[in-house]
Amino acid sequence: MNTPKNKPKYMISFSLNFSNSGQNTTAPLNCYGRKPLPIMKENITRLLRPALENPALVQSFSGVRVNFGPGPDISPADSALATAYGYVYSMLILAGFSKANLLIGHDPRPTGGAIAESLARGFLAGAKRAGCKIKIFDLGVITTPLLQTAVRELKVPGGVMVTASHNPLTDNGFKFLTGFSANSDDAPPGALLSSAKMAKLVQAVQEIATDGESEFSADIEAIDEAVFTHAFGHGEDHHHRIKAERAYLDFIGEEWGVEPHCLKPLTLGPALLDPNGGAACGINARVLEHFGVRTIETNARLGYPEHPIDTDGIDPRTGKHVLLRVAQSAYHAGARFGIAFDYDADRGNIVLAGMDESAIIPPQVVAAFSIGLALAHWKSLKKKNGRLAVVMSDSTSGASVEMAELFGAKISVVETGEINVVTRMRQLRDEGYEVPIGVEGANGGAIFGRSTCRDGLQTALCAALADESPEMPKHWVSLFPHKQPTPTHVSSVRLPDMLALVPHYYNSVFKIEGPALPHGKVKARMEKYFVKKIWPNLSKIYSSYEFANYEGALRVDRRTGDETGGWRINLQAPSFGAKSERRSIESDFIFARGSRTEAGIWRIIVDSPDETRAAELSRIAPMIFREASTGKGVVSG
Repeated sequence: MNTPKNKPKYMISFSLNFSNSGQNTTAPLNCYGRKPLPIMKENITRLLRPALENPALVQSFSGVRVNFGPGPDISPADSALATAYGYVYSMLILAGFSKANLLIGHDPRPTGGAIAESLARGFLAGAKRAGCKIKIFDLGVITTPLLQTAVRELKVPGGVMVTASHNPLTDNGFKFLTGFSANSDDAPPGALLSSAKMAKLVQAVQEIATDGESEFSADIEAIDEAVFTHAFGHGEDHHHRIKAERAYLDFIGEEWGVEPHCLKPLTLGPALLDPNGGAACGINARVLEHFGVRTIETNARLGYPEHPIDTDGIDPRTGKHVLLRVAQSAYHAGARFGIAFDYDADRGNIVLAGMDESAIIPPQVVAAFSIGLALAHWKSLKKKNGRLAVVMSDSTSGASVEMAELFGAKISVVETGEINVVTRMRQLRDEGYEVPIGVEGANGGAIFGRSTCRDGLQTALCAALADESPEMPKHWVSLFPHKQPTPTHVSSVRLPDMLALVPHYYNSVFKIEGPALPHGKVKARMEKYFVKKIWPNLSKIYSSYEFANYEGALRVDRRTGDETGGWRINLQAPSFGAKSERRSIESDFIFARGSRTEAGIWRIIVDSPDETRAAELSRIAPMIFREASTGKGVVSG
């Protein structure tokens, strides 16, 4: 990575030790402080089949996830699953290499070590089959953004992050990364594998199980303990982890135009950080303080979450929103704002300091807010050259569209999925655009600048800069001459004042269950039902409609791959258009997407800046799905 001239690199003096010194045991412990997994003598293919038949198994473009149990050990079947995926992944990415390095990192879930070992064994067997000699760098407990930075900094062909992100502690999984390889595609190094590459892995693992491939079993059995230990069994690789940490600091500094504070006073914040026992413990606070943000950490005991890991929901113990306790903690600590990270720290949910749920910022608002902050910061750095673009997923509210348009940015919509956003951002840069941010509105996640994944830490840094810097509020306020914040002087504008200027949209989400039908069939029925039964009445409110489908980084008339993916009805009202006070182009929408893992489950989103229209769409959207999924009311012909 290139470093700015005269800018030193600084190391985060933070490491993790997972040795179980003092534990009474008659068997030697491995680098994770647990008994090593035995070499599989039983036919591994027979073990793999029940793992793939588990109805709770999730295999998608985002990775693989299932309930691995409380740990630290995992079942032989689950070990076979991870080994098989490691095997096919290494064969895919190492073709043509004679020598290479791969990375493994994980969040603090108890089963992380066992899964990492199984993946590593698969890596070794697959590399041997590909004719490549490999070394595996174990980076230990690490955040996903830091691991993805490590892939770019160390220029390795690939790596894997063992995590289940915001899912329960007994769930775990793994996400494979794109590296520096001739076998790479549109996804930039450090990003998740593209959906096409991930589909190849899923298919290859299925073929091993169905064909009873003896070659796979023989390759795994050939990896004895001596070979395994030489390549992987030396514990956390501190040398390469430190290189990754230094690169991460340099990357953040370059992206945001901020210098290390070192011994200078911390001038930003304070910000309350809640890593909730996850991978962000300690390290995110140190990075923010490195750049001048005062931090207050709570729930920072590694591996011990104090509340549900998924922060965008209700805490069953209190009956209140999980983020309420974060907002209240920020209020009592005198913090400017609070942020709660998920377990691998790729998402950060911002809250204002407050005592009630009005301090909680909904995900769609967070997405629009992040766009405004990122573009205002881009303007404040005097980056006026070049065309400006923002990428957003197909479930993102019109509030984000409106915010991007206020800054004059081109808007590119892609299918839901982090890798689709990241890939499109890269494509637009290749076309000559500046792309400061991409968002997934439904979860509020943001990919900033040249990052290759969502990063909760950058969300926190962006908020801290906006709260204190006079330049960002200046650009922000100038866009809303008819809607000034309460303070009369820009210098006194703070985060809550800027948040109040975010365009207001009524956005509702429904989770609906219907018959387990092919997604394409349901969509075709919904379109037919809408045209025949709904549009005659809805045309009294709207002037036109269009159906929109998204596949990967493109909008398509009909999907060429599988039938899953986002589907929308875009609706334009007669009063919208050039004379609109809000925007030159504006439309409401109904969005539908069937679950890839839960048969018959669909998520419906309606979005409008008008409360009356939003209420009408909320009434008819579930009806469209129910009538279409059951076949009732659909006119034939």
